[in-house]
Amino acid sequence: MMTNQEDTDEKSIFDLQGLKEIKKRPDILSGIKLHVTPRMVMEPRFHAKPEDLHKLNEIAGYLFYIESQCSPPALMLMKVGKTDITNTIGKIDEIPQDIIGRAMENPPEPPSHGMFPINDEIRAWLKKELGI
Repeated sequence: MMTNQEDTDEKSIFDLQGLKEIKKRPDILSGIKLHVTPRMVMEPRFHAKPEDLHKLNEIAGYLFYIESQCSPPALMLMKVGKTDITNTIGKIDEIPQDIIGRAMENPPEPPSHGMFPINDEIRAWLKKELGI
């Protein structure tokens, strides 16, 4: 029998969790890292080096990013594991497109592999919507 966590890890891109599902997951809510950016996740790390293991521990959890390779661009939730494995597990359709557009027009840092970081406006929206 699969646990909820295993179910989440096995979901396809078409079964991504939305805002309602994420709100019901204290394990996800407690692991959200609003300061982590796609660039931080995508930078190379060597697991043999203590400083890289420390960085990985800091970014492991859940991060929101804007996926620019779909139409329209979407706010996504990515799980970053302690072993550097990542999975996109959520898509937030409830966020207004104009907020996403503003974040892409003036990103806090350059995108990485088509993934834009969230900005302060999106952070505030997520905190309000998710109650975190």
